[in-house]
Amino acid sequence: MPGARLASFRLGDRSEVLIENLLTGFAFTTRVPRQEDVGIDFLCSLITGNYKDDLLRAGAFFAVQARSSAEKLIYEKPYELEWIGNQENPLLLCIADRKKMAMDVYSTWNLLCGVLGGWRGEAPPTRITLCPGETGKEWPGIRNNPDGSQDILLGKPIIRITYADLTNKQRTQEIAEVIGGWVELDRTNIVNRYAGMFWVVGPREFETGEPPKQKGLSFYWNPDNLDQSTKNLCRSATALWFLLRRHAQISRKIDLNDTTWREGVAALRVMLRWCQRVMPGLKEFIGDINSEL
Repeated sequence: MPGARLASFRLGDRSEVLIENLLTGFAFTTRVPRQEDVGIDFLCSLITGNYKDDLLRAGAFFAVQARSSAEKLIYEKPYELEWIGNQENPLLLCIADRKKMAMDVYSTWNLLCGVLGGWRGEAPPTRITLCPGETGKEWPGIRNNPDGSQDILLGKPIIRITYADLTNKQRTQEIAEVIGGWVELDRTNIVNRYAGMFWVVGPREFETGEPPKQKGLSFYWNPDNLDQSTKNLCRSATALWFLLRRHAQISRKIDLNDTTWREGVAALRVMLRWCQRVMPGLKEFIGDINSEL
């Protein structure tokens, strides 16, 4: 509007500027123009390296949604659900604290648990709500509501970052390492999902300011996933066979004469015979199953 701007818009603008300045302390940061804003405010590449040789290296990519408060984010229209359920980059929520010139950063790693699991394992949720700061009693923090909606409980911040932090190179590197650990965790799960491996690895517990530890594993299944899961099993078995046939290169890691490995190799041969039947194209790769390793 000419000569004026809504106060609520201005507060959001200031929060974005604060978050952008804090992000640039540990990541190469590109603002998404308002005309192109479809839910992501910044695209970032983590700055890596030891900060000693005056060369800042580009690391893992991640996306950021900037917020001026810790209010819940709600997705309920069909296109909104489609978008939030199919993220291809780790998504971090950064919530500005303007009074203290700081921000709290939240990981959305367990969003994928809700997407893969669905509402009570029965159907896609009618609404997805991201809940920063909220923690549930059960891991991995997915609450299925009676109305068919789903709450993703993001828990506490993974890190809090202030302007003062970014004046110290050692602290800046620590921040990059923490963010990097969470981004790597999320990226691995996303890649696995699109490769047809339907499980999610995430922290059972974590402390603000530390990389994810004490990781747990959650599996998800759906009849539609049978074909892809079968292919992945056969390909993994074939890849393991390749490795074992070249065991001389990995002899320092395993002993094929060990009882556990002898039993495993015998079971693998049986598995590969089945794989050749369900995926005949693997025969030329597997070769002679009865050959000596």
